[in-house]
Amino acid sequence: MSRRNKKTPLKSRKRDESKIMILKLFIGAIAFFSFFYSLREFNNFTIISFKLLIIIFFLSGILISSIFYIFRTTKAEKHLSLYNFFALKTLTYGSIFCAIFFLTNDYFSNDKEYIINSFIFEKHKAYRNSPNYIITQIKGVEREINIHDYNFEELQNFNNVEIKMKNGFWGFQIIKEVKLKK
Repeated sequence: MSRRNKKTPLKSRKRDESKIMILKLFIGAIAFFSFFYSLREFNNFTIISFKLLIIIFFLSGILISSIFYIFRTTKAEKHLSLYNFFALKTLTYGSIFCAIFFLTNDYFSNDKEYIINSFIFEKHKAYRNSPNYIITQIKGVEREINIHDYNFEELQNFNNVEIKMKNGFWGFQIIKEVKLKK
């Protein structure tokens, strides 16, 4: 066999490292978009407490990080910095699992929609690029709802809100549509 056809360990190692780097960048991009998707769903559409969302985020991130840490210490590396390893992995995989939570809650839900009529407690004017929002009560919990279709002067004329909702797969309600009523 000629020397050209033999794979040297250095070339093979560089290829493996470049594949791993591409995979890390891909997972990082997914985590970045998952984080902002989760924030959007939490702020606008799904009714869930912030405390529960943080528990899902950190519990899933730490669980996956622990699995990776055990694998890396037994198979490959013996000396890993716990803080550096867990901090990045927890943020990455916590974001991805929160996005998966919101996606499954919406797409695997039943399609039965129902309407809730509620009184508007407070109306808030938009600040810079943020939308106007109202505070109303949904199933005994006060909730901020962003209102994109009306400017603040038009919003002052309304006292009630009609919210079209559906139950999610995990039991958390999803806001489908908001209409203001006089």
